[in-house]
Amino acid sequence: MRRLIKFFLIANFALFLSGCWDGTQLDNRGFVTAMSIDIEENDYSISLEMPKVSRNVRDMEKTVKSNTHRSLNNAIYGTDTYTDKEIFMGHMKMILCGEELLEDSAMFKHALETLIKERSISRTVLILAVEGAGADVLEAEIEDENLIGVYISNFFKKNNPTTIYRQTLDNLTKYFAEGEIAIIPRVEISDEKPGFSGAAVMKDYELKGWLTDYELRGLTWLSAKAGRHELDVHDDDEHFSINIDKYKPNLSFFELDDEIYALISIKIEGEIEETQIKGNESTDSIIQKAKSNIEEDIKKAYEALYIRMGVDGFNMERAFERKNPYLYRIFTEDRGKDVMDMTIMIEVDVVVNRTG
Repeated sequence: MRRLIKFFLIANFALFLSGCWDGTQLDNRGFVTAMSIDIEENDYSISLEMPKVSRNVRDMEKTVKSNTHRSLNNAIYGTDTYTDKEIFMGHMKMILCGEELLEDSAMFKHALETLIKERSISRTVLILAVEGAGADVLEAEIEDENLIGVYISNFFKKNNPTTIYRQTLDNLTKYFAEGEIAIIPRVEISDEKPGFSGAAVMKDYELKGWLTDYELRGLTWLSAKAGRHELDVHDDDEHFSINIDKYKPNLSFFELDDEIYALISIKIEGEIEETQIKGNESTDSIIQKAKSNIEEDIKKAYEALYIRMGVDGFNMERAFERKNPYLYRIFTEDRGKDVMDMTIMIEVDVVVNRTG
């Protein structure tokens, strides 16, 4: 019996020494770092980014393999035909979703269901939106950055307004299952480098529209996570930043003169360095500019979401029903109105301490 046990231990040890996993030599694996999914004549068109193995990481080049098929699974694993490697997606960093895919609710839903069932794909893989074809971003040659999947993944480890809406496969699936709106950051190639500009707004697996940077920033002010970042203040003459120390957003509802309103209140306390301030500008002037910028951003976000796209992007329905159920019943049942038609008011309170 001891000899048998010893035999299995030696055999298993030899397996690890051989450098293979699940029966496949590492040299024969094609490690996917990023994937794009588009639609081409009602078929899934996918592109896979894979590194060409090199001893020097900086010299490592990428190869992009593409395939098209009615089945997403067949499209992905059919790329084996065009490479001598066996596709492995266990280390994939991101998935780029093209515009046509986002516009087709049936194909997008099927794609998510297929990806979530694929055991080799991490549920925390990044999901990003592309206005146009995702393959164009994946195939772009980036200066000093060979693997775009790795570059973008590292970017989303930082704290900035874009990364607040860091979207993963798992989160996206939950949003749609609960009937909520999903915000997917938009990636684009600008000046031969990947950049992030606004986001796609999704509802019921379908693209409702695109938010610009300013509109996305306006939506961000209603998130408690906004306090992690700087407040960029700008006008025609100058631009400076306020480091936010304390931040509190609130959404409330009240009735005035027989009209029901939604009140968005934002309270901010932060610091600004004297070196950023030009001339003899007073603290009151700085505060006024900050208030004006925040109000303008929120208004732009409201117009984009509620008027242009027709979606409850501020989640007012749920907040109204939870915070003031009595007034909510009057508004919806007695008056037969919808939160999409509600008038909003914005109240911003900013406290700035000058340092340095």
